Amino acid sequence: MGRRRGLSKHLSYLPVCLAAAMVACCGAVARCDDGFMPIADVKNLSADEVDRGSPVRIRGVVTWHWQPQRVHLMVQDDSAGIWINVTQAFESGFWQGTAGDLAAIEVGSEVEIDGVVDRGGFAPTVLPSQIRAVGRKPLPAPKPIDDVRLFSGCDNCLRIVVAGVVQGVEPVDEVGIPCLLLTMVRPAGRLLALVPAGAWQGPPEGLIDATVQLTCIGGCAVNTRGQFLFPRLLAVGSDCLEVVSPVPSSPFESPRIELDTLAQFSPEPRGAHRVRTEGTVTHAVPGQFFYVQQGMTGVRVTTRSEEVLRPGDRVEIAGFVDRSRDFAGLSEAVVRVISHGPTPDPRRLAPNEIIEISRQAMRKGRMVSPGDFDGCVIRFPARLLEIERAAEDSLLVLACEGTNVVARIPHDQLSRLPPLAAGAELDVTGIVQIALTRPVAAGSGRHTLSKIAAIERLSLLLRSASDVRVLKAAPWWTARRLAAALAGLTAVLVSALAWVGLLRRQVAVQSRRLASEMQKRRDAAVEFQASLRERNRLAANLHDTLLQSLAGAGFQLDTCRRAVARKDLGDTSDHLDVARRMLKHAVGELRGSVWALRTMPMAGQTFSAAVAALVAHVGSGYAAKITASSDGEHFEIPHFVAGNLLLVAQEAIRNAVHHGQPKTVEVHIDYGAETREVTMTVADDGGGFAVGTEVGPAQGHFGLQGMRERIASLGGTLAIDSLPGQGTRVTAVVVTPAYDAQLEGVSTDA
Repeated sequence: MGRRRGLSKHLSYLPVCLAAAMVACCGAVARCDDGFMPIADVKNLSADEVDRGSPVRIRGVVTWHWQPQRVHLMVQDDSAGIWINVTQAFESGFWQGTAGDLAAIEVGSEVEIDGVVDRGGFAPTVLPSQIRAVGRKPLPAPKPIDDVRLFSGCDNCLRIVVAGVVQGVEPVDEVGIPCLLLTMVRPAGRLLALVPAGAWQGPPEGLIDATVQLTCIGGCAVNTRGQFLFPRLLAVGSDCLEVVSPVPSSPFESPRIELDTLAQFSPEPRGAHRVRTEGTVTHAVPGQFFYVQQGMTGVRVTTRSEEVLRPGDRVEIAGFVDRSRDFAGLSEAVVRVISHGPTPDPRRLAPNEIIEISRQAMRKGRMVSPGDFDGCVIRFPARLLEIERAAEDSLLVLACEGTNVVARIPHDQLSRLPPLAAGAELDVTGIVQIALTRPVAAGSGRHTLSKIAAIERLSLLLRSASDVRVLKAAPWWTARRLAAALAGLTAVLVSALAWVGLLRRQVAVQSRRLASEMQKRRDAAVEFQASLRERNRLAANLHDTLLQSLAGAGFQLDTCRRAVARKDLGDTSDHLDVARRMLKHAVGELRGSVWALRTMPMAGQTFSAAVAALVAHVGSGYAAKITASSDGEHFEIPHFVAGNLLLVAQEAIRNAVHHGQPKTVEVHIDYGAETREVTMTVADDGGGFAVGTEVGPAQGHFGLQGMRERIASLGGTLAIDSLPGQGTRVTAVVVTPAYDAQLEGVSTDA
């Protein structure tokens, strides 16, 4: 029952909905009775309809496409033209067509497009879901130009005819094909046009100063807010350009004017063609611009010419009047030097005087006399207030008679000047650059005739370091430096207090560490002396017992041999002779062991001499050549340090000759007298080994471990470098502090 009531309630609105739908359908049929919407109606949709992406269906002729991908099209019907943004449709996933649909499209194709309207970057555009080429159709007839519509962007995407004077040509490759980018001027303003390179058979510069007529599609340059900036035209085809008025045979045949009459009153329009004038160069940047001066008139000239001009060159210039700055100049100029002479003398003139001359001329409603000095070279004294670094140049903020002036100088030229600081007195020479006030909206308090075109800012262009002369260096004690000094003293005081606290902590830590190290070294010294006494005792015992016993055995064996000689016993002489040689060898080995057990004598000789004695003794029993050498300034090494080093050297030599089978073994001592550092190196050319694979205490070998422990007890480092087949190098580094001498005495007493 409730469902029936609800259905009845909704059915009551059905007639109203049907009526609304019929009205809408009738309206649609009235607007596009063939099922296609006029492009003008698409562009006239409300902002809400555009933002909603209303569906549209249009038919028209392709007037332009972006080669070679054809991902952007311009389509025009009898009402208007519109931009078809295929790329955006691809990226948004809205495109449902095929690559073949696009491949069939070219200029002159009649297409049917289904899609949605999009806001675009300026005027509404269409994002297509499908594009169908249905045949060929003549291009729409171009519309005669309407400057009001052209310079407001109203004829966007329409075929139009535009005539103007070409003031600049630049070869580009912007849309996948070689093109010429023309800068054209009409009475209403300046515009850019992109023309296929094939539309002009001559050199690009042959179009400059010609009056041409273009058949093209209207476009515009805009900012990111979608605001119109200036017209930008797109031409299609080799017949899109027609030269209406050719250029003179030479730019220097253009009408001649005096420099001080540039852009002044003429009873008849002078047009947008080149003019010719003369002047003396005061500054030049090749390929960019230069300044010329004649009397009290200076003019800025922009040029693409790479010709190097020097100050003092008298030049003839042919260029277009440039009104983009507050004072007219010349652009796209060609220049030739006709003579060379001195540069115009800089006029001594303070900035406030220039401002006052201009103010008086405006008050009287007359042209300024003798000149406004924009673009002229002047000279004046000033005080440096500040130095700032900009992106391209450095800026010197100057003060002269109550007027602040910004002087611009290249970074590399500033670096050639002596160090400058705020407060320095300078004498500067440069080119004046004046910025005028512009008309502003009424009600701002500035919309008065007396304030329009008044000097708003005066700056100076410094050409090189020679334009700046230091009259008086800045006082050293400036407010900034005084503040910096006080801040520095405060920082030093705080740092000193912090350092004292930190130092006390470090002293305590270092004292504990030093005490521990001294204790370790004292223990090492005592241990060495105790070991020394024990070795001497053991050596004496061996000499008095085992050696005498072995000698007696040899004597007895000699007696046996003599008995055999008397034929008292059997013939055993050969065996006894072998036994005798073996006993003698044992005696020799025992003597060597006894020598090793006894301490290496240090009294009365240097550590190097002790090492040499060790090498001489050890080397006498082996085929390898064992040598000793030293470098550096010798200094006295405590006996307990030297003794430990000798034992390490002995062990290293024995390891080398027993295990490496070298041809040579070299012991080298390097003395560092300043740091009291001793570096001992034992190097051989034997078989070597892979470090980390050597045998150790687990296998019953304690040699390397003993060497490491001895050096560690002295606070030093031991490094072993070896590779199979490349020999072995053992390096011990020990520092002998001054207090080792005290430990030497303690250990001796112990």
